[in-house]
Amino acid sequence: MMPLKIKPPFIALFYLLLSIALGLVLLGTKVIFFPYNLIGILVAILGFFLIFWAGFYFKKKGTPRNPFEKPIALVAEGPFRFTRNPMYAGLTLILLGIAVSVGTIPMFLAPIAFFFTISILFVPYEEKRMTRLFGKEYLQYKKRVRRWI
Repeated sequence: MMPLKIKPPFIALFYLLLSIALGLVLLGTKVIFFPYNLIGILVAILGFFLIFWAGFYFKKKGTPRNPFEKPIALVAEGPFRFTRNPMYAGLTLILLGIAVSVGTIPMFLAPIAFFFTISILFVPYEEKRMTRLFGKEYLQYKKRVRRWI
């Protein structure tokens, strides 16, 4: 059983709000200034693109996007050729893009905390489940494609 029953977008939102609150309390020092902070917009857009691109392939294979539902197909196309976790990578990129756009140190806690939470609480569970469901096919996929990038 997955130890945390909260969907990853809500975890990302929690860390984002926590980072904003910390920035307000600590009066976060700005470290990225205009026009360099605009790079964050591009990073966030890339994150959204990655999520929607991966979602397209989930829908194409008819397998659920929800990590708590049982997958019915191994998706190894599209962004899954480059990363085994494009949706989580996309959420991380969105948080990183927001952090770069805002440009204060506390905002960078959100992508870091999200990355580690997903890496520790979700990915190992999902990898075990995928191995159990898809066996050798998943293990071969796992050898070909890195966990993140």
